[in-house]
Amino acid sequence: MEAILKKIFITLGIAVMCVSLKAQQGNYISLKQHTEILENKKKISTDIDLYLDNNKQIITKYYHSGQDFIMVVNNLGEIKNYYPATNEVDYKQVSELSSKRNLIYYFTNNQTDHLGLADDGFSLNSNAYENQYYVTFWKAPSILKGIETVKMVFENGLPVYSEYLANKKKVMKKTYYTSYKDFTQFRLPMKIIEISYLPSGDSIVNRTVFSNIKISSTANDQYFNFKIPDNAKPYGSSKNN
Repeated sequence: MEAILKKIFITLGIAVMCVSLKAQQGNYISLKQHTEILENKKKISTDIDLYLDNNKQIITKYYHSGQDFIMVVNNLGEIKNYYPATNEVDYKQVSELSSKRNLIYYFTNNQTDHLGLADDGFSLNSNAYENQYYVTFWKAPSILKGIETVKMVFENGLPVYSEYLANKKKVMKKTYYTSYKDFTQFRLPMKIIEISYLPSGDSIVNRTVFSNIKISSTANDQYFNFKIPDNAKPYGSSKNN
């Protein structure tokens, strides 16, 4: 009897583990993003609900700060901004803002070796180990003025720090990736702190915190299939009436 009960508990344990793993697998990823920007002793906060459809490579963002609007971006950098309050929409295309060049896309698809530097034209210049850290240096493309090198630091295979260096080895920007959490398919830093240094000597601090990450094998939220109404007007048209 004891042996039978033991087998039952083991079977139940495996079943629970399988359900837990299945719950964390899928191509539909949603999360909440809270960003605070501190500049000139003033703080600006932004709250975003983000939805990534890895099948279609589409990212939908619902901005809740200021005037609510919904941004839909595809892998070609085609951007649609929809404003529900006025039923208006605007369109633009910026290849650098493609869904495949979004930080969340890089992390959730385990493309963390350069976090977009290669896509921006940077080339790997050198790499070495410094104690427990793996450090890479990336050379900026010639068309990018003012930046010479980007340094990336990895720990246990994950990026934990990066810095942009100007032509005279002056640090222009530092980024810290912290509080990593394992989601089976990928690992995501739940907090990112970015410090940009201005020529005046001041700095801008950008602090982003992610929460409520959900992964599903089905599009279980309306924003994964968000469609802008056919009767939406061009943005700004309401002001002209």
